[in-house]
Amino acid sequence: MRNAIAVAVICFGTWLALAQTQSAQPLNAKTGLWQITQTVTWTGLPPQYAAMMKNAQPSKYNSCVKAKDLNSNPWAEPGEHCAWTVLKSDGTNMEVQGSSCQKGNGSTADVHGIVHMSDPQDGTGTFDITLTTNGQTMKGHATYTGKWLSASCPAN
Repeated sequence: MRNAIAVAVICFGTWLALAQTQSAQPLNAKTGLWQITQTVTWTGLPPQYAAMMKNAQPSKYNSCVKAKDLNSNPWAEPGEHCAWTVLKSDGTNMEVQGSSCQKGNGSTADVHGIVHMSDPQDGTGTFDITLTTNGQTMKGHATYTGKWLSASCPAN
């Protein structure tokens, strides 16, 4: 009887470990330099932030994606510090949650999003953002396109 229980516990533990591994596959994207284009639409902006947030104006930035980033949010903005959690990933689609994101100007944000890879060199993403600045809370919806540029990144 004890052996049967031990075998059942081992089988369950193995199944659980495999299930977690399968639900968090690295994103199937090339490492190196990526150009990211983002468009953010904000709601609930107080007047003093409306001009600063530049609603729905595309902006571009480069992201140096390393192998470790394929298990997180590979397109995080440079200088943005978030605690990223992968909720699920099958290699093509990655759902992530970012908490306690520090924007460098005293702002904090919580973020939830999905990155979708069309192929290892092209992807899109959508992220919902709750941003708090000086006691004001604003909501944003961001869309992203990512294009791989090269295997190497410029020196910082």
